Amino acid sequence: MTGFIVALLTSAIGGLIGTYCGSRFLHMREENKMKNVRDIAIGALNVIKKYSKQSYRNAENDFNTSLSITEKRIIIVALHKLGIPIGIPSNEVFNIKKVYFVDRVIDKEEIDGIILQISKGYCDNLFYIDPDTYFAANYTLFAMRNVAKRYVKEVLANSKCDTKKKVWYPENWVLQFGVGEYLLLRILHEQLCVDYIYDKDGNAIPEKLEQVIKEIDMGMWDNSLQSNYEIYKNAKSQTEMNNAFQSLVSQQQNDGNNKASLDK
Repeated sequence: MTGFIVALLTSAIGGLIGTYCGSRFLHMREENKMKNVRDIAIGALNVIKKYSKQSYRNAENDFNTSLSITEKRIIIVALHKLGIPIGIPSNEVFNIKKVYFVDRVIDKEEIDGIILQISKGYCDNLFYIDPDTYFAANYTLFAMRNVAKRYVKEVLANSKCDTKKKVWYPENWVLQFGVGEYLLLRILHEQLCVDYIYDKDGNAIPEKLEQVIKEIDMGMWDNSLQSNYEIYKNAKSQTEMNNAFQSLVSQQQNDGNNKASLDK
């Protein structure tokens, strides 16, 4: 009986030790695997950081040649989610062989912050996300931004602003876009009808247009591209009516105060 109990305990203890050691081994192997992935991501970020204070476009070729396709597939979605401006060129689809960067200035401190997050393991859940699926899901958004950038380059750049601050656009510019493209541009078209992007001669200022393009790439105009035009027009009309009413009330109050002053 004693021998049976000893054998049973030995078997149980051996099983526990085996399970613990097996789990520990798997954990260590997984941790080592993830450390290698973090090192790949950090290495890629260091490649980008070499071009600090330059455009991301300048780092594009170095980035694509420094990493293998497999390495890029593992980390590219994580980098995008962490703030690296990866885009899709006009009339193209996402291509892992040639990752495209948006024209934005590289901030060394921002890159260092991302490296710190990765090194501490805070972003491990972002690795191994399939880039083709991820960027395909966001393809419509990228396509809308490309249409907006084309509008800035082909229409806004060739527009004029007269001395009365009225903006004149190229004749039949609407025909340069498809029906769907024009419909999504309507709000952007109205919001960019402002005189301060033109110089004293009425020509569009290239630096201002470049800034608008960068803002489009960063997603700052996404709301204008995705909003319903009718809702936008109704809200705008309501605001204008409220402003007109407030002006009328203020004018009547001023007239009343002036009349009261004269009566005295």
